[in-house]
Amino acid sequence: MAPNSSGKNRPVKRNGNKSGGIGEESNCESLLKNKTTSEGFRYYGPKLEERWTLLWTIGKKTPGVVPDRNPLENPPEWFDLDRFTKAQQLAKKYYLSLNIAHFIGNILLVLLPRITVPIFATGRSSTVYMVFLRILSTVRHVSCWYKANPFDKTTETHKSLAKVRRACHLNVSKLMNEKYPLKDDLWLSQFDMVLTQWSLIGLVAIRPKQCGFHNTTKEEFAEYIYFWRVIGYCMGIEDRFNCCLDYENYEEAINYMHICFERGYKPHLDKPCPIVRAAMELTEGVFLGLNFIIPKSIICYEGFMKYWYETLEVPHEIKLDSMTAKISYGLQVFLTDYLLKFSFIYTIFSIMYFHMLDTLYVKVNQVREAIDQKYHDVKYEIPNECGVYSIENKLYRPNIQELQA
Repeated sequence: MAPNSSGKNRPVKRNGNKSGGIGEESNCESLLKNKTTSEGFRYYGPKLEERWTLLWTIGKKTPGVVPDRNPLENPPEWFDLDRFTKAQQLAKKYYLSLNIAHFIGNILLVLLPRITVPIFATGRSSTVYMVFLRILSTVRHVSCWYKANPFDKTTETHKSLAKVRRACHLNVSKLMNEKYPLKDDLWLSQFDMVLTQWSLIGLVAIRPKQCGFHNTTKEEFAEYIYFWRVIGYCMGIEDRFNCCLDYENYEEAINYMHICFERGYKPHLDKPCPIVRAAMELTEGVFLGLNFIIPKSIICYEGFMKYWYETLEVPHEIKLDSMTAKISYGLQVFLTDYLLKFSFIYTIFSIMYFHMLDTLYVKVNQVREAIDQKYHDVKYEIPNECGVYSIENKLYRPNIQELQA
């Protein structure tokens, strides 16, 4: 790919949201696509604009998790167990695609400054192995959520959600808001929780074919939206902020997912600040860990991120300097854009994926020893204008203006 005048690669538009299926361009989109907001963002109509404004303003000041309000205790009035179970069964049909979406979504989530700093603050992502384990743990938890009733305390699904709420969200919220309080803002706010929710469902909506959803219907997509509406509620997201609420029509659901990406994610990806650049190094650690199980020729950081940055039209400086990286990138394009269209091939890759996961779970301790031995000197920290500090340094304070941008 030829570089542009700035030395950065031009984003390649893969038309993932305009090629039919669940991501096809609607008539509503066509009418509004030339309108913009005062901030220069694409305009999506008064209803969705008002919803985003509520999330952007009030959502940032509203706690994402509250100790004395456990959403797992009682289902909402709109909860339909039969429909939720149907959505779980349907997920098995496209489970590989869902996992692709979850994986890249989780990578993108780490690149948001409001998420990056808490990740560093916990001290659980300071080494290659810890970064790798964090992703593996997320995959394992999300897999549990597709199994049973989240409001039944005896199920694995409920126990997993309860653990994430307690050990991750509540603990991190308490740590950040007490040790590094923001002015007129909160860490792990409803805004942050919604962007976390988006990381698990958003790409299914805006780039379905790049995730392998080549034959998904609108009706099936509606069930995925309902499933993640329920999970969002279980995570503590209020109905007024939930990005997976029922909408009047299919186009509204798609368009709101676009808004969340274009305004919540893309500005940080297009022009990464120092904190985001530190997070980019951290995400590279995920692939360093994966490559102990999967050859770099199949998946590597450069090939994978180049593909997705191009897919999402994000300017980047990623170069494929090695033959391994070029092969990995080529395989990514061939697999997601072509091979996964065929059900037989899709089934084969699904089997291979689950075998890989099983191998990882069994050999996780062996992988840890190998990673720690090879990358023992790699430490992930957040840089600022005064140098490089650990988040645990008492003198360190996040750059509030940067984080609230």
